[in-house]
Amino acid sequence: MRRAGRWRRQRGQETLQAVLVVAFMLLPVLFGIVELGGLIHVWIGQQSAAAIGARVAGERGEDDAIVRDRVIVELRAAGLDPGHVQVTVSPAYVHWGEPITVRVTSRRYLAIPFLFSRDLTLASSYVGRGEVNH
Repeated sequence: MRRAGRWRRQRGQETLQAVLVVAFMLLPVLFGIVELGGLIHVWIGQQSAAAIGARVAGERGEDDAIVRDRVIVELRAAGLDPGHVQVTVSPAYVHWGEPITVRVTSRRYLAIPFLFSRDLTLASSYVGRGEVNH
């Protein structure tokens, strides 16, 4: 009789230990996958916007409102808020065949429960070539 009662208590203790292992080990992994998936989504959207921006900047041969508008349209198409993104085009003016770089940067917060949290800078840049002979 005593052994049966003791065995039941141990079985309950093992169940509790299994629940704690799941809570403290597998949940951070799950949240980490979700958080990193979100960061990758943002980075891919920025990459796309930078690529389109570089192509348009190369076609126009300069940094102007049309280039900026095209980057904003691409960011919105990716589901990103253009207000939280910094766009840099350098140099502002190029001749035929000269490189023009579009850089898209944003700050994101990464938090994985029980492990760590930190601010990250996501940066994407593309180089286009000036296609206009000024």
